[in-house]
Amino acid sequence: MPRGGKRIGAGRKPAPPGSRKKQYCNKYPEEILEYWKSLPNAAETILELTIRSKGYRDWKKNRQKGNS
Repeated sequence: MPRGGKRIGAGRKPAPPGSRKKQYCNKYPEEILEYWKSLPNAAETILELTIRSKGYRDWKKNRQKGNS
């Protein structure tokens, strides 16, 4: 049976600008990992908690001031 091959339009499409995510690895305590495994979508929860944190908001505000 023939296998697929390179075709026009095949493969994953590029993400829209500004929406790409970069993988980042770190070590966490077992208790935290257990909690994340219990969540339906751990990545979304971690992202949401980070965005809502005061430290992130302050960092983002200062970063935008530096770019102006």
